[in-house]
Amino acid sequence: MIQNQIYSVEEVKRAVQATQEGLQAFIASRYGLSMHWGLYSLNGRGEWVYFTERIPWDAYRTRLGEFNPTRFNAEEWADLMLESGQKFLLLTSKHHDGFCLWDTALTHWKITNTPFKRDVIAELARALRDRGLKLHFYYSLLDWTHPAYRKDWPAYVAYYQGQLRELLTNYGEIGGILFDGYWPRAGFEGDELEYFPPRGAWDLEGTYNLIHQLQPHAVITNNTHVLPLPGEDYQVWELDMPGENTIGFNTTEVGDKAKAVWWNLNTGWAYAPRLHRVKPAETIIQALHKSLSREAVFMLNISPRPFGDIHPEEQQVLRQIGQLIRTQAILD
Repeated sequence: MIQNQIYSVEEVKRAVQATQEGLQAFIASRYGLSMHWGLYSLNGRGEWVYFTERIPWDAYRTRLGEFNPTRFNAEEWADLMLESGQKFLLLTSKHHDGFCLWDTALTHWKITNTPFKRDVIAELARALRDRGLKLHFYYSLLDWTHPAYRKDWPAYVAYYQGQLRELLTNYGEIGGILFDGYWPRAGFEGDELEYFPPRGAWDLEGTYNLIHQLQPHAVITNNTHVLPLPGEDYQVWELDMPGENTIGFNTTEVGDKAKAVWWNLNTGWAYAPRLHRVKPAETIIQALHKSLSREAVFMLNISPRPFGDIHPEEQQVLRQIGQLIRTQAILD
């Protein structure tokens, strides 16, 4: 088994933080919406399907011609957030399969090369801005399909940093970036070694400084399941509360940064109709209360369908949550 390298504080000690204004705005938001959505939604078996089912690249890339989410409506998504009481959207701009939800100039593997052709991030950025809602990007450092990830590490680092530059310059003010796909304590073996371990240093210091240079107010976190490093503005717990590790891979260490809890409304992170089981609004409200009692921002994930809409039951429960928030004055 090969284990990832754990970065030391020394290697990123010159990384700067977000402005206090940006950090305080994130803390004050208290409740946001997360969405996992991409080509993997077509399979309906989760966002890791390319890896878990070992789908050959030649077969997986045919999905580029199949993705046509004609029911997508950025205005409806943003209105639903207002009804649900959320203050920001955290969207999977690129997940581990490398597919991009914006019109990037750096790869053909993007939504504007599907039959849909539209840049959904551009449409969402406008709709959210018009309603006073913030846009945050999830971005996977890990990339299962980009050839440079395995064969030319300096080129891959330049690629992902170039994509971040696009996201941070083309869509107005951005509230934050959440990185995923780098888990320094994870061990890999067998053919996992082809998919997961980085082939060199991520240049996190350069990445964090680039983000804070282009978007000084944007907050950064890295879902590494270890304590935050310099340049990271908050610590996130995946399917756990701060200081807990009921899921098995979080850290119980609580650092001195702001905190966030990342939760699911449905089973899993992405569209999976065979596992469909939406949690009741009351259950989410309990988790929200617990998160807020620990001074953590609560990020609730849903999974839009490949058609481009949000499942009616998820919409219904989100609206019920919003009603309970208002009647109980939870976020006042």
